[in-house]
Amino acid sequence: MSHFQYDVDLCSGLSKDLGFVLGVQAKYKEAFSCFAQSLERYESLGSEYEWSTGMTKGFCGYILTRQGELEKAEEYLVQSLSTKRKFQDNLGIPEIVNWFGELHEVRSKQREVRTVELATAETFYRQCLELRWTGRRHFECGAFTGLVRVKHAQSDYAAIAPLLAEAEQLAQQYEYNDHLASLRLSQGHIAWDGRGAVAAPVLGEVSSPQRYYQYALIYALRYNRFLLDEVLSGRPQGSPLRPIIPHCLERGEEGRRMLTALCDWWRTGVNDIGAPRPDTISPIPEGIALLEAERLTREREPGDGWPQKSVVEQIEAAL
Repeated sequence: MSHFQYDVDLCSGLSKDLGFVLGVQAKYKEAFSCFAQSLERYESLGSEYEWSTGMTKGFCGYILTRQGELEKAEEYLVQSLSTKRKFQDNLGIPEIVNWFGELHEVRSKQREVRTVELATAETFYRQCLELRWTGRRHFECGAFTGLVRVKHAQSDYAAIAPLLAEAEQLAQQYEYNDHLASLRLSQGHIAWDGRGAVAAPVLGEVSSPQRYYQYALIYALRYNRFLLDEVLSGRPQGSPLRPIIPHCLERGEEGRRMLTALCDWWRTGVNDIGAPRPDTISPIPEGIALLEAERLTREREPGDGWPQKSVVEQIEAAL
């Protein structure tokens, strides 16, 4: 490899990574500009760098899903998966099939063929689990977590407990706060369905939906403020999660009481899930007031600069 090729390859990789970072902050215009630069540079190096475009297109597909551009997202994910399989990039496949699963979960909420989309999501998550040998633990955990959501949406409660146990073990071992937030959210919904025993094995006792929702919000807070808002209110462009506020509003007065209780708890509660983690990777200190913890996490991640609504403001607006 010449020095020129090395420099272009390095710049292409940095552009790809920067695009991903910008995209998850909803800075879509800047993100896609970076992806375009990455692809252009890789293509300028010739066919021997074709495999590298698979990574960039995969990142682009994931960000397009977050933006709500599902058809374009699918096109890029298809191209990415095709390239990765062509070059036998098995290490890179788990993330793509996982993102396919999330895309079809989002679609399941927007299309009449809901059962088909959920079945397709399950197929992709199971493809990820077939690649557990690659050691991509975050995506392995994400596949189990996604299957918990899918099985709940299908009302297949008998299948949930073993999936939940697998996801929980990985999420706790590696402190995947994003997956823990999704799991607690699903457990809250399952418990509210009157199936508390299905959700119970992980925490060792049957808990109330409110408790699960509280934990979901804390884990989301520990991950970042974008996930906190997604767990609470969802994303305007769609989310694989079933967020708390819309779910509560579907339950009428009972749901409003739940939201009021969560709002009161957030005002006075602390960042504590009952099991201290001295080695935590979260930048938010344990034991501090939730209002202060929220202030810190929102200051850390301003995103695209638009004013952010606090947890209390979002709940009060819904009520």
